[in-house]
Amino acid sequence: MAAGGDWASLPSVVLEHIFSKLSLKERTNASSTCRRWREYLFLPQFWPVINFNLNYKGRQRSRFLSAKCSKFVKEATIEFNSTRVSQVWDCARLLDLLSRNGQVECICLRPSNSYFDGDKDSLDSFLESLRQAVKRNRKLVHLSLGCAEVVLINSKDVLNLLVKYHAPNLQSLHLTSVKEDSSSYDLPHIGFDCVSVFSNLQALSLDYDFLTPKLMTSLADRQLGRPPLNNLCIHVHRVGQKQLTDSMWKRFVTANPHLELTVNLVHSIDGLHALLDILKPSMPLVHFRQYFCGDIRVASLNALGLHYPSTLRSLTIIEAIDLQPINYDTNDAEDPFVMLAWRCSRLESLKLFGVSVDQKNLVAIARLRPELCELSVPSCCVFWSEDDEDYYDSDEALFDLQYKVSESLGRNWQLLPEFCVPPAVFYHDADADNAYMADLLADQSWGLLSQSFQQNIGKSQVYCRE
Repeated sequence: MAAGGDWASLPSVVLEHIFSKLSLKERTNASSTCRRWREYLFLPQFWPVINFNLNYKGRQRSRFLSAKCSKFVKEATIEFNSTRVSQVWDCARLLDLLSRNGQVECICLRPSNSYFDGDKDSLDSFLESLRQAVKRNRKLVHLSLGCAEVVLINSKDVLNLLVKYHAPNLQSLHLTSVKEDSSSYDLPHIGFDCVSVFSNLQALSLDYDFLTPKLMTSLADRQLGRPPLNNLCIHVHRVGQKQLTDSMWKRFVTANPHLELTVNLVHSIDGLHALLDILKPSMPLVHFRQYFCGDIRVASLNALGLHYPSTLRSLTIIEAIDLQPINYDTNDAEDPFVMLAWRCSRLESLKLFGVSVDQKNLVAIARLRPELCELSVPSCCVFWSEDDEDYYDSDEALFDLQYKVSESLGRNWQLLPEFCVPPAVFYHDADADNAYMADLLADQSWGLLSQSFQQNIGKSQVYCRE
């Protein structure tokens, strides 16, 4: 160092090394030392991954980061309120900046809702900027379009650009949607059968409408040497006449031995009615979620426990309460949720909103699966039978229930208070997107594939040792 402690005269290699050892907060503090140190705060190697939050609280920060870092960021996640025209415009501008980068590897859109409110100009600008970002960045490995129906409807050009420029590199592609009216919608002619050309594809999300026998066959018949599919997520809306058979799934799983399947039903009355036809024993079902489908099917719940005892890890059911939670008739048989907890040895999460649950069954579930990481049930959905031997006044009963479940789980457990439950469970005019968008978008994260890849590497090493 120069005499007199001239911090600005430190060699560049020394400054880079110093900043590489610091956290983001520490780098920010260090950058206030002098103007030269501030320049090193925004070196490309320190900003490979950025979450751009365009909501009001994060808008100023995101605009600053987009001006500084959009030209070299590698992984970009964009959170925005799709019901606000100003934020749709901001997202379009940010995508335009990213299109000039040329080296972006990951684009993940996280809209607040499954629909866009606003004028046609803002949507057209958003879609054009998205197309340009896909066209000009020739190293994409991950693309998530969120779950907005209007984006999926206009995704044909995006998919064609992916096929043209990203067939050898793309590893993760997410093209699912949430329908505002799942009983009546036009099916866009997008041509998803071309998905099989992505030779490195390992994670795929799409609507059940497009999961055709032809696509299943083409994904199962990919050339030797190509990595298998590790994650498949499907959204069920309407169910057509032609169903995938169990033999198709068996062949598909044989070609993709580490596949983990997620099935989401959102506002899908048709899907709930046809669920027994959709579920096949050879499916490697890991996560099953049902949102606002209007009913509970005991036969389908029993099928989940019977078909997937060694794979199912989470079950989520969120339904609206119409005067009272949904009651289901077991015909004097065992409770389906208790039986599912008994059969599914890998069950980690059980989330039941809007479903009437007997307190004895909650205790039984906790005793059968003490390793549950999540057991979420609102207090308004639990009932005590008056002919129970353990029936007391409500306060004493509630305390006793929480004590028994906590004892079984080995941790403090409480029923969810009503203010923690999504408003759409209680109010029909509330926005239901708040109840499920976070879960659905989490299925499309780039980190999920990376985690699955590491787990499968471990499995492969175990198989090799054996």
